[in-house]
Amino acid sequence: MARVGILGGGLAGLCLSYFLGPDSEVLEKDSTCGGLCRSYKKDGFTYDLGGHIIFSKDTEILDFELSMLGDRVGRFYRNNSIWFKRRFVKYPFENGLAALDKEDNFYCLYNFLVNKPGPQRNFRDWIYNTFGKGLAELYLIPYNTKIWNTPPEQMGTAWVERIPKPPVEDVIKSSLGIETEGYVHQLYFYYPKTGGFETLPRTFEEKVRQRIVRNFAVSKVRRTARGWQVSDGGDEREYERIICAMPIFDFAAALEGIPPDVEQAVSSLRYNSLIVVMVGVAKPKLVEQFALYVPQQDLPFHRLCFYGYFGNAYVPEGASSVVAEITANEGDAVWSMSDAEVTRHVVDGLEREGFLDSRDVIATDVQRTKYAYVIYDIDYEKNLGIVHEYFRSQGIELCGRFAEFKYYNSDAVIRSAKTVAQRVANT
Repeated sequence: MARVGILGGGLAGLCLSYFLGPDSEVLEKDSTCGGLCRSYKKDGFTYDLGGHIIFSKDTEILDFELSMLGDRVGRFYRNNSIWFKRRFVKYPFENGLAALDKEDNFYCLYNFLVNKPGPQRNFRDWIYNTFGKGLAELYLIPYNTKIWNTPPEQMGTAWVERIPKPPVEDVIKSSLGIETEGYVHQLYFYYPKTGGFETLPRTFEEKVRQRIVRNFAVSKVRRTARGWQVSDGGDEREYERIICAMPIFDFAAALEGIPPDVEQAVSSLRYNSLIVVMVGVAKPKLVEQFALYVPQQDLPFHRLCFYGYFGNAYVPEGASSVVAEITANEGDAVWSMSDAEVTRHVVDGLEREGFLDSRDVIATDVQRTKYAYVIYDIDYEKNLGIVHEYFRSQGIELCGRFAEFKYYNSDAVIRSAKTVAQRVANT
């Protein structure tokens, strides 16, 4: 019997086992590990489940990731833009004001400079208080409404430290057309030379492969005299300790004896699902960048990723690809579309905006994932506090984006795994 059972074989679960060593075991519901860090191949095109890249302010974790990957990664310049009124505006938006019409440029700059912050009750208030009316209304409100699939006034501010506040001098320089940079920790980033972002979890999987039990969908978890018993309805495994690295909703549904107030708090946590549509085109280099952010409400996607930016390993010779990301919720009108319908909407939108000619499309593919984005709604902190306190009282560690229910990037997932593993090893 392994001492520690890790429930979930995404990046968090794989890293936990790597840090904990051979006295751990990973239970993964699918035949393939990786979770949200999955990559896919279709007709010579490689793409990810979301626009993942490797970067971090946490230099210790970034150096660790790069040392694990070795020569399998390349270094790239962040050449991202926002698609606004059919033109490219430098990302982040406040660093590209000179590309706007003069009226829009003035509207953003003036309202940023004269902005007088008011009450701060929600995310919408924070946007207005931090950026002013112009930047809020032209870009930040429509884009965030789109990606979160939630009105900003229904969201809290527990996560806004992720969004850097622009220095006044940078916004003025941007308005005058003087080159300046925002989000400098992302200015250069890393990405695998082949295989997509899935190369990162695969690197950890190679180290712990013998400790992974695949096709084990956790359906029941109960406390025993010796520790914990975990079942998939057929097989049963026993552990002294368990770590939840699977979505908290599925874990709570499997855990015996969970109190009603904790069940209610878990069910009240909100999230978005994600649809990604890959479109392969018989034309080289659609654009000279990786990511493009799209605030327009009449287009279904909020972000476009162009994997040809990473070289010929990601697209066939003479071809290119664009991957559209669409947030949705299970059962809503968008999620209920067939793959063919959602692909048609994406291709129509791309053609209308001038990115491609539908006659040049040579491949399409659609992937969906139920758990994609954590939504920081108004009641987020209250509900998450109840959830975390209960599992802490039971001696159950949570690790990863949808176990801890925090909007972690891969670097934060690895940092959490290292921290949790150290805590478990010391108890």
